[in-house]
Amino acid sequence: MTNLPGTPVSRSAFLAAAVGLVLAACGGGNRDSAIGPRSSEVPSSAALPTSAPETTAQPAGSGEASVIPAALIGATTINGDPFDANILAGRPTVAWFWAPWCVICRGEAPDVADIAARYEGKVNFVGIAGRGETPAMRDFVSDTGTEGITHLDDSSGDIWASYEIYAQPAYAFITDDGRLETYVGSLGGDGLADIIDKLIAA
Repeated sequence: MTNLPGTPVSRSAFLAAAVGLVLAACGGGNRDSAIGPRSSEVPSSAALPTSAPETTAQPAGSGEASVIPAALIGATTINGDPFDANILAGRPTVAWFWAPWCVICRGEAPDVADIAARYEGKVNFVGIAGRGETPAMRDFVSDTGTEGITHLDDSSGDIWASYEIYAQPAYAFITDDGRLETYVGSLGGDGLADIIDKLIAA
């Protein structure tokens, strides 16, 4: 878990605990850290670049400051529309990184769509499409029935790079105060729900 400046460490184990449960249920896996499987080339936890602001404070509905992931500000959807990152304020965010040609991404898409619908109003879901052409990204969304999720066009790879994501599928779990932890690999519906429950409680 990457703890951003000014945030407590006491809430930093939510993903480690949740993924530990997922791996135990799946009989373990190839892992070299507490937060899940990863290859030696793919970091499982990453911060936004230190040369740029990590988060942007925005007013939440309660009047308290909430945090928007800086990497998502100024993004564009796969339909070419500007993405209003302000809609993320006040709730945790799950960013799902996928590629249009990825068979595993396609296979897990229905689970992601179901979980996104189940947690609507509690957690933000954003798809981050990369490593492909925009028309193929739109076809993927149509084919997999994931239209209920806002998908951003990261053809440039800038968002993926900011989270140090270099393989797919992958996730970034971002608390409402701006801390994040990334997970590379498929989680399945139950595994994703378990982590989101921890994210909400964190």
